[in-house]
Amino acid sequence: MTAAIPKRVVNIIIGRKLEALRNACAMSQAEAGKLLDCTQNKIGNIERGESGVKIPDLNTLLSGYKTDPALRQDLLEMARGREGRYSPKSLRARFHGTMREVVDLETSAHYLWQHTSMTIPGLLQTEAYMRHLMRSVRPSRTAEAIEQATVNRLERQLILDNLDNQFWFIVDQAAFERMANMSGSGAIRRGQKDHIAEMIDRPNVEVQVVPWEVGYYWGQEFNYTIFGYSSEPPVEVVHVEGVRDGKVTSEEEEVADFLAVWEQQKAAALGPEQSRTFLLAR
Repeated sequence: MTAAIPKRVVNIIIGRKLEALRNACAMSQAEAGKLLDCTQNKIGNIERGESGVKIPDLNTLLSGYKTDPALRQDLLEMARGREGRYSPKSLRARFHGTMREVVDLETSAHYLWQHTSMTIPGLLQTEAYMRHLMRSVRPSRTAEAIEQATVNRLERQLILDNLDNQFWFIVDQAAFERMANMSGSGAIRRGQKDHIAEMIDRPNVEVQVVPWEVGYYWGQEFNYTIFGYSSEPPVEVVHVEGVRDGKVTSEEEEVADFLAVWEQQKAAALGPEQSRTFLLAR
């Protein structure tokens, strides 16, 4: 089953519904601000989901917008639900900073689209590949840290077993070529390519490879993930990887940019069956 929708996504859904209700009343943000005795900027932040609206303020806005009782109840229940606490035994509790939100998004998104340029996506990595990457970090990690990080990543991969959710990966050929001499042989690369070829057979997983022959393509240097929610209204959130955790953004213009990049990258890449042929070639 899909996990509960994260607080950020709930705030966006509520904010967009509030914006629609305000527009239906032909009310400006400044006029809505008078309902809460606040600035127009605060209303804008609420509608963009940048700041969650407090339940008393939500009640006031819904009354001011003369909201239908059923919708009012739905939004209030949604707002109350986001305040729930996470179990200290949950997977997210093993991570820190931005990665906690990434894990929340991974386990709850209805679809996940990811592009990687120099490494294999974490959700598709074999254990041998993981361990090689983790040993390459400097200063060196302890054996215990590598073991725990491997266990955590393998557990994150369990989301691929949820057939209700869809996963689509685009991987640059560079990621495969950099495995050519891992651990002094081609064994890790062969195992990794075979594993991804098998993943393509899953009904909820698609993988496309961008071969050298394509040359430059837009956004080839970015490692990013788009998390999508088939909510009403629909929501998409982007995680852009960095040296450490990277950043998560729900800003609509930024998200739109990555959606445009994603479509061009899909067009540049080999189709899934062509990608299978690439992966199985010796």
